[in-house]
Amino acid sequence: MSKVIDVELRSLMKKFQNNIVVQDFNLQVEQGEFVSFLGPSGCGKTTTLNMIAGFLDPDGGDLLIKGQRMNGVPPYKRELGMVFQTYSLFPHMTVAENIAYGLKLRKISKSQIQERVGRVLDLVKLPHVADRYPKQLSGGQRQRIAIARALVIEPSLLLLDEPLSNLDAKLREELRDELKRLHQEIGVTTIFVTHDQEEALSLSDRIVVMNHGFIEQIGTPKDIYNRPASEFVHTFIGKTNRLEGEVAGHEGDSLIIQTIGGLLVEAKSANLMLLPGQKATVFIRPEKIRLSADTAPEGRNRANGQLKLSSFLGSYTECEVQANGHSISVKLQTVDKGVELVPGKAVSCSWDAEDVLVMPAERG
Repeated sequence: MSKVIDVELRSLMKKFQNNIVVQDFNLQVEQGEFVSFLGPSGCGKTTTLNMIAGFLDPDGGDLLIKGQRMNGVPPYKRELGMVFQTYSLFPHMTVAENIAYGLKLRKISKSQIQERVGRVLDLVKLPHVADRYPKQLSGGQRQRIAIARALVIEPSLLLLDEPLSNLDAKLREELRDELKRLHQEIGVTTIFVTHDQEEALSLSDRIVVMNHGFIEQIGTPKDIYNRPASEFVHTFIGKTNRLEGEVAGHEGDSLIIQTIGGLLVEAKSANLMLLPGQKATVFIRPEKIRLSADTAPEGRNRANGQLKLSSFLGSYTECEVQANGHSISVKLQTVDKGVELVPGKAVSCSWDAEDVLVMPAERG
């Protein structure tokens, strides 16, 4: 069965004066897919979304929605729903009137408007606020109404521009789960802009990681996290330990790296094109490291050191260990009974060769 492409960007480019903010952007978004644009501030993700919405015209390349070229086509002719960071609700209208606004512009009958408004209010679990005004709602409720207003026109494409960034942490998590539920229920093709990696990882079918207007990597959340294509992706998505060194040799399908601090690190199924003597960078995720009170002699993938910091964060404990001139971050879901997490204690860190990622130092 052939895939249906709802949005296609071909070599899209945008510049402001002489500053190119999006360059050579190529992407296909399938029907029903949830795709996130993820990256730091100024990377071009919102600019790209605004070109898809029609608020900005590209300076190069082609933009297609449902197979139709949309360069120069105004937003109201694109049949899409947009949710902004700042809600953008009309303060003088009730919730029901806000939601109905787009339907009235489309000359939908009153009976249909009433039915569709009621349906989306049920969908976002706020049927009881129809007669209230935006100022009478909480931030989370206002954002749900903004989502309902975008969905009521039954768009073929839903665009979300950092819709959760103005909310507090707990409310942001609740609304994130609500967005996931809504997408599963209605299946509308969705493009979501965020700088929050947890949002992107939890919501997306695929993630587009952006940096300085370029695409660094496109992949599933698991691919982006476990098989990053560049050092930027690895360090931007989640925490990581970064150790510099050089290749000491090969053993079968393993690469042996000696770090600047003298640690020997084995990386299984690593980039075997790296040659002995070549500078390399080693990455190990904090949650992949084990902590022990056993300070037996060091070996491969093992470092003895001193516990410097220990922070209990509810579902896990974050530790910092000083070993061989390296500051090693460790994330523990459970703490072994024999390990006292007291600063100054002698501890040992160990990890598996399969959990080590190696990149040429030049990539950084």
